[in-house]
Amino acid sequence: MNGLTARALTAKITAYAVSVFVGVALFAAIIRIAGLENILGSVRKFSPIYAVPFLLATLAHFVAATYRWKVLLASEGAKISIWTLLKHKLIVFSVNYFTPAARLGGEPLKIFLLKRRGVKSSKTLASVVVDNFVGMGIDALVAGFALLALFFAAGVGRQVRELSFLLGVTSLAAVGGSYLLLIKRKGIFSNLMLLAGKATGLKKKKAFALVFRRIRTAEKYTRTMLIKKPKVLLKSVLFAAMSWPLTIVQYKFALLMLGVDASIVQIVFSIVALSFTSMLPVPAALGVQEAGQFSAFKMFSANPHAGVALSLVLRAKDLLLVLLSFILLSREGVNLFRILDKRGIESRRKRK
Repeated sequence: MNGLTARALTAKITAYAVSVFVGVALFAAIIRIAGLENILGSVRKFSPIYAVPFLLATLAHFVAATYRWKVLLASEGAKISIWTLLKHKLIVFSVNYFTPAARLGGEPLKIFLLKRRGVKSSKTLASVVVDNFVGMGIDALVAGFALLALFFAAGVGRQVRELSFLLGVTSLAAVGGSYLLLIKRKGIFSNLMLLAGKATGLKKKKAFALVFRRIRTAEKYTRTMLIKKPKVLLKSVLFAAMSWPLTIVQYKFALLMLGVDASIVQIVFSIVALSFTSMLPVPAALGVQEAGQFSAFKMFSANPHAGVALSLVLRAKDLLLVLLSFILLSREGVNLFRILDKRGIESRRKRK
């Protein structure tokens, strides 16, 4: 069964179905709480004049993220054009979008696509691992400083201040601690996972061992980059940092499309809310994204249904990218479902 036992496949399907069910239930609950008519009222204010700059900001965000990946690949000796990598980035978007964990579902597809262009799997894996680590690290770092800034901002309620301070300190501590321990050849994520595995009794499970090895590999690649290639890492960090101003512009135009002239503070908090909700194990962040935007707007005493409408605009953009992703994938002439089965890839390689 393509390298999967019937029991393992059933467990994966069940887990996926449960996460989808939770997402649909939460989505329905948020729509009911916010009020469908209120949400539609915000949507009716839609102004297409801001759609073009919104999409241009989205494209610029993808280009910056692609350049970050290109820098890391070049450091591994792989010279791939920015256009090719941008296509691959868009193709992988659909996989990441529908998997329960954001950013972590499309690695096998990235490896496969570049392998067809003569890039060794080990080089692609190294670039992908460090790319994800840098991207998530910068997101957590900027989010941490933004949240602390909210704590000191004037006109912010006590509840928002307390939550901002707690999340901000946690984000900065996590980033600082993880990078410091990596330099000292200690992996914070692998050690935490090991402790959790011992406490829960999951350490002896095969699935635990597989995930643990992947985390160890990620820490190893990132440590090597930190020590041996600091300039490359710094360059990738600069491209990663560009994602925040571009995302702020993207949100600004998305809200203007809905007739909402939000402040920078409110937009930053909405982005932070989206960043946190996208980490939850729900495909497409269904329901949790809407709940996050609903809560973010409510904390600023704004119309919470406008937050749900914003989420729907962002979701429409994502679905447009998914459509583009499938078109590009079909032009590549590959089968997505076979690619995602690593053993299927390996068996095809052996047959050749």
